[in-house]
Amino acid sequence: MVFNCNNSDVLNNINPKQGILKASSTLKAIKTKQFILDSYSAPNPQYIQIVQDTAEVKYLSFLNTYNNAIYLYDYTSLTFVKKIIYERKGGDGILEPLGYYIKTLDSIYVYDKPTTSLILANSQGHILERMSLKTNLDIRDTDWTLKFPQYRSHTAMPIMLTPKELLFTGQFIGSVPEEIVPHFKFTAHLNLKTKQVNFTHGYPKELYGSGFNWKGGMYTQVFPELHPDGDKLIYSFPVSHNLYIADLKSENYTTVYGGSNVIYDIASIDETPKKTSPQQFLTHIIEEDQYLGIRYDKYRKVYYRFFALGANAKTLDKKNIGVIIMDKEFKYLGETVFGNWKNWNYNNVFVTEEGLNIEYLDDNHDEGNLTIKVFAIKPL
Repeated sequence: MVFNCNNSDVLNNINPKQGILKASSTLKAIKTKQFILDSYSAPNPQYIQIVQDTAEVKYLSFLNTYNNAIYLYDYTSLTFVKKIIYERKGGDGILEPLGYYIKTLDSIYVYDKPTTSLILANSQGHILERMSLKTNLDIRDTDWTLKFPQYRSHTAMPIMLTPKELLFTGQFIGSVPEEIVPHFKFTAHLNLKTKQVNFTHGYPKELYGSGFNWKGGMYTQVFPELHPDGDKLIYSFPVSHNLYIADLKSENYTTVYGGSNVIYDIASIDETPKKTSPQQFLTHIIEEDQYLGIRYDKYRKVYYRFFALGANAKTLDKKNIGVIIMDKEFKYLGETVFGNWKNWNYNNVFVTEEGLNIEYLDDNHDEGNLTIKVFAIKPL
């Protein structure tokens, strides 16, 4: 990775392998799955999780934020199975769920945005326990956003399970102040036995320090994936061609190259955060390339890293989504550009035995189905 800092406040992150990577594989669509939605549901759900129950039935579950419910479908037959509805108020209330992890159907951890807490619930809609992710916070502390991450929670930024902990990665929403880079931690560890919360892993100084202006939002998102060994996290930062890997109990990163053959450089905003207008920020997001989520495929022992290609700011709907394929040692195998980010929902991606699953949003605005395209790796 090469950094060019002609202006001390601007980072130009140059891809050293752009144009020289050799591809041996690509992704081809092999199947379309359509799950029929009820009148309360719509495509582009906030969160999706594949759940394997004890009877060897695989469920596709998704969160419906409109009616505060988790829906379950049979992934193979595409048939609706059930929905779990939670009240918004009272003893069994969840105000605004944005994500969840189904350990079993009677042990469901739901993230509640207004209270910044993980709530243990069951499939009957009852609350069993509430656990704050702002541990030891003085309610009079108005600077809590400088100390604790905020959680946007999508399928590409999932709640993850280890034998002892739930892991949940958040972000700093705005432009990261240089002075907090050394100590701001964005991944929460919830101990399942003690219910204690601690935080690890922060923004790399070479990416987010030195006054670089990424403004926030999309640029400060952190996309995590649990390493197949189970004892490390892999992070994809939108502004880095590298992947950052850290032990669950360590603050030290190792980096591996995980870049695209078609992305040349990614530059921070050439303006101070205070002087950056919303329109200037939006234009920068459209015109720059970004890296997105990373998923490990345990069936084929490969990684998929998503990216968004820059486009002319006047053609917002022309920004394209693609994915890089790497082997288990992060060796480049190839990449595929799917098409318009209006159609390919990079936030709703997951892996099954069948292949890489990506939500597809039809140009005809089909509101009656949740459409999933399944891709398989093919040799070139």
